[in-house]
Amino acid sequence: MGAPGPAEEYTPPRLARLLHALPHINVTLHRVNDTFAPNSPIYLESLGILGSIPGAWLILTLTVLLIYLLTRCCDRKQRPPRSITALKITLMILAVLSCAAIGVGLFGNDDLHNAMLQSIQAGNNLAQLVNTVKNQSSILEEAMGSRARAPLARLADALDAPVANQTALGTLLRALSALRNNASAAASAADNLRRPLAALNLDAFMKRLWVWEAARWAGGMVGWCCGGAICVALLAAAARRSRRALLLLCVCALGALVACWAVGAALATGAVAAADACQDPARALALHAPHRLPVDMVHYYLSCKVSRENVLTAELRNAQRAVVAVRQALAVLSRGAPQLFNDPGLQPALGALGAGTGEAERALVSLSGALECRMARSYFVAAARAACDGGLQALSLQLLAAIVAGLLFTAIVLVDSHAWIYINTKRSVSGEEQAPFLSTGSAGSRTLPRPAPFPNGKPPSYSAAVQLMDLSDRERERERPRSRMSGSATLGRAAGGGAALGALGGSHTLGRAPHNGKYATLSKQCKTLEGNDFY
Repeated sequence: MGAPGPAEEYTPPRLARLLHALPHINVTLHRVNDTFAPNSPIYLESLGILGSIPGAWLILTLTVLLIYLLTRCCDRKQRPPRSITALKITLMILAVLSCAAIGVGLFGNDDLHNAMLQSIQAGNNLAQLVNTVKNQSSILEEAMGSRARAPLARLADALDAPVANQTALGTLLRALSALRNNASAAASAADNLRRPLAALNLDAFMKRLWVWEAARWAGGMVGWCCGGAICVALLAAAARRSRRALLLLCVCALGALVACWAVGAALATGAVAAADACQDPARALALHAPHRLPVDMVHYYLSCKVSRENVLTAELRNAQRAVVAVRQALAVLSRGAPQLFNDPGLQPALGALGAGTGEAERALVSLSGALECRMARSYFVAAARAACDGGLQALSLQLLAAIVAGLLFTAIVLVDSHAWIYINTKRSVSGEEQAPFLSTGSAGSRTLPRPAPFPNGKPPSYSAAVQLMDLSDRERERERPRSRMSGSATLGRAAGGGAALGALGGSHTLGRAPHNGKYATLSKQCKTLEGNDFY
């Protein structure tokens, strides 16, 4: 872990100040405190109102689309052929612009991911610094505590032997007492250094943060790519006059519209909250981060503003003074004890105490560097700059892309629905014009429409029908034009057959040869009249 350079002052980015300047209001439209406070219901209410602006716009957009579709669905006016070309060109332009907006959103999502990775890396360096403090504190406590008990006991046993020089013995006993007391003080100070940080597990938090960021990045990529797929499908559908494709893509564009404004609402809320936190990130983490540490301690190491002595720094100084005293007492014992006592266990005990003291001194050197606030401040400033500068810019870029894409998808739904209604109306009208009013048959076919009701409720007799046919044939011979005759003749049009033709109702159609102009046969329905001769 390389030592970073001098800590630099943190200043909120311009974008953070701009977003922070947005009015924070409550439901009564009164300004509230805009300081980052996620535990305050009033502050959360102001964020919700800011985030509801895209939601309100979405509701307004859906209302306008509903009114438009209700007014256009019954429009059967025929359009000129060139109008569909204009609609296709408009759809293509809107689809291309939507693809561009989706591309900006993808870029912003990836840029936010890179910024968060930089912030997580700085957080990992800070976690390594905390682990250094915990590990070195444990080493110091063990060297001056549990590992020093046995050598101190052997040394005390060695000094219990009778000697003639009581003055030197008193000096050695006082040195042993000072060594024992200062070793205990150093172990206690090391425990006080380690205990506040024991519940702080930054490694696990950074791993969870990395997992959350990976999931957020993957979800963002999937969402933006789905929007891009809809844009590409719109480009393909714009070149075709397919009602089904236009209808399906209109529904997809409507779903993308709703998704864009929903994402825009979430991004707006997150961007404003991040901007509020970036005004003073040290205070925000000290007050609202789940660390279970004293607020003064966290604020001291993140801001490095020495207002009063930090508790960890005070414990570090106590440990340093205690270890220095241990070294001095051990030096007195190492000089005088071997001269007064000839105990074989004396030198191993003094050697073990010397080794433990040396290890404690090295641990204190590491603790002095790790507990320096400038190192923690430098890591924190790197993380804050990555999140509040690059991360907030990427978040705002995604917000802008979501808003632009929502507007473009709104226009796409309008144009697409207009094109679908136009094509549907045009095909319906053309289908009614092409379909004949009566069904067509072959040239020699004979059609018998449904007969009209007879005046007296009874059909005419067969002989009356033959007379009517002869009368009609003579009348047609006199009035036939010179033009080409059709292959069918209709009864009930002769001038002299008024009463009898009225009986037939003028609706029986009989087949006739195409060239001789004579009736070849009677219809099968007319033949059925032969057995029932009504008079």
